[in-house]
Amino acid sequence: MVDERIVGRKPKSLSFEEAAAMPLTTTTAWETLYDRLGTNKRQHHQDESHILIIGGAGGVGSIAIQLAKNAANQSSILSSLSSSCDSGINVIATASRTESVEWCKRMGADYVVNHHKDLKSQIKQVVGIDYTDYILCLNDTDGHFESMKQLVAPQGKICSIVETKAPVDIGGILQQKSATFVWELMFTRSLFQTPDMITQHHLLNAVADLIDSNKIKSTLTEVLSPINAENLRKAHRKLESGTMIGKIALSGF
Repeated sequence: MVDERIVGRKPKSLSFEEAAAMPLTTTTAWETLYDRLGTNKRQHHQDESHILIIGGAGGVGSIAIQLAKNAANQSSILSSLSSSCDSGINVIATASRTESVEWCKRMGADYVVNHHKDLKSQIKQVVGIDYTDYILCLNDTDGHFESMKQLVAPQGKICSIVETKAPVDIGGILQQKSATFVWELMFTRSLFQTPDMITQHHLLNAVADLIDSNKIKSTLTEVLSPINAENLRKAHRKLESGTMIGKIALSGF
C-alpha cells in the first residue's frame, strides 16, 4: 500500500514508461529548488539570478533545469505550494560530453560548462559573473566543494543530494559570505512522517499539469524490456558508468 500523500496522478500525455521516469527525480528537483534553495522566494529587487546545476544531464538535473527555466514562471500552478515566483533565473548546467551538453541545452540550460575543468574560471569567461546565487550539486560533493565555496554568492545557497565521504569545511569563506549549505533527500517527509507530507502529492500533480500543458518534458531516454535479471544488470551498469543521460525505465514482464 502506498500513502496517497506521496503520490500524484499520471500525466495524461505520457506513456506509463515516460511517467514512471518522473516521480523520484521530479520530487527531488522540486524540493531542492523551492524547499531547500528557495529560488521562488528571491528578493523583488533582484532582477536576475543564476543557478549552477552540477550534473545537468542526469535524471535530477534534467528536470531541475526545466523547472528552473520553465516552471518558475507558472505562478498560477505554483501558488498553492509556494510564494509567487518572479522570472529571471539563468541556468548554468555542467556536462562533459558533446551529447550531454546538447541534452542540457535541449532541457533549457542557458549555459553549459565542463565539470572536469575549473568551474569558476569557466563561468567568469562564459557567463561573465563571479558568483552564482544558487548551486545545486548532483555529482561528487567532495570533489566540487571547494569550487562551490568560491562560486556561491554572498548570502547565496548551496544544496547537495550526494553524500560526502569525508568531513567538509563549512566555515571560512562560507561563514564570511553568510552562505547556506543544505541537504536534500526526497524521502525525508515520508521517513519522518512530517506534517507537510501532502506537499509531495500536490507537487507531483502540479508537475503533471505542467507536462500536460507542454511546459515540462519527460526525461526518459531509454526503455529496457522485459523486466528480468539481465536487463536489471544492464540498467545498473549504465547508471554506474556515470554517463547516463536522462532516465532509464524497465517495462513488461
